[in-house]
Amino acid sequence: MKLQNPFLILSLLLSLFIVSCSNNDDPITDEPQQFNYLESEKFVSTISQGMAQVSFTVLASQFDEAAGLANEVSNDASVFKLVYTSTFQGEEISVSGLVALPDQSGNFPVISFQNGTNVEHSRAPSADPNSNLFRILESVATMGFIVVIPDYPGFGESDQVLHPYLERDNTLPSLLDMLKATREFVGQSHIKASLNDELFLMGYSQGGWSTLQLQKAIEEDGLESYQLEASSSGAGPYNLSLINSNIVGLDTYPMPYFLAYLMHAYQQHGQFSNALNEIFADEYAAKIPDLFDGVTSGASINDELTTTVADLLQPTYRSGYESNDDFASIRQAFSRNSVTAWETSIPTRLYHGTSDLFVPPVASENLKTDFEELGLTDDDVRLILMPDADHQSGILPFGFASLNWFLSIRESSQN
Repeated sequence: MKLQNPFLILSLLLSLFIVSCSNNDDPITDEPQQFNYLESEKFVSTISQGMAQVSFTVLASQFDEAAGLANEVSNDASVFKLVYTSTFQGEEISVSGLVALPDQSGNFPVISFQNGTNVEHSRAPSADPNSNLFRILESVATMGFIVVIPDYPGFGESDQVLHPYLERDNTLPSLLDMLKATREFVGQSHIKASLNDELFLMGYSQGGWSTLQLQKAIEEDGLESYQLEASSSGAGPYNLSLINSNIVGLDTYPMPYFLAYLMHAYQQHGQFSNALNEIFADEYAAKIPDLFDGVTSGASINDELTTTVADLLQPTYRSGYESNDDFASIRQAFSRNSVTAWETSIPTRLYHGTSDLFVPPVASENLKTDFEELGLTDDDVRLILMPDADHQSGILPFGFASLNWFLSIRESSQN
């Protein structure tokens, strides 16, 4: 995801944080302890209270939603990479992510941020912790939160496997187990901060889809020692059938690698039985497996494909996706992995930019309607449309608005 005025913000943030970041390749060790999930930890950097205040002041000059956030900064913070045990396709696997936490004693709530679409191993959270987006998220720990950013399978410690893009059952274990590993990590004697039971969820794009999947799983099955307080999702492709139908019906689609990523991962992980050349034109079907190598960027993959939908997809797929029996397993896979409304008891917000051409706002609008049909009101699930925001420019306004909401809930619980 790109930021508004990216070069200005990037240069400012880097100049602010360069003096506050330090790296240590040696893992910090504690007294011998048996963990169920946590495998190892590595200190990444420190964020000072002063630098965070200046950073959020700079961001407030660019984004109205960031106004006042600098006043919430109250402590220094440290960032760690965690490696932990989870499962992928039913097998045990080592995965990873980042944790940023206050450098002071106290009981703090957790914010779990689920990241958006990425294809490059070098840009995963634990591989690129000093990128401007992840730095902003890590800096939220200076406001008295413990911030958790999972890598997802396929990145960081698990980059030997193909990322399960928008695959519910292959994604959820890593998100749940990251929260369990975080509790084990924070429970060690050399960590000053402690967790209270409060958990907040947020994510954008793929991360919005992941956040609602995680929220639903926690509500249905529980998560020991965590109490879910609120959940905020932005611009997620919640209904995969709707997203696919939307793309199929377009003349041009600006992000063909999104669809190629989805179909390639689903085909490789047995989500459906169709071959890629039943979906994509032969020229592109032959290319796709080699393009998702963890090195090639999304922009470069787009350059190898085409934005002209009639050229990208097989005519039989475009005309027969919704009814042809040949594509029944694809329809079933989309249904199985989509987010469906449920009678949530957790305050939930859906954000979407009105000018989003990558994931159309109808994805959020329809989901909001589905929640309403279950009897849920705006007090339960609220849809907030961001005027004129597209998929890229919406991420930081979404993030700051979500953070302000979480801060207000925390303040109310403390009064």
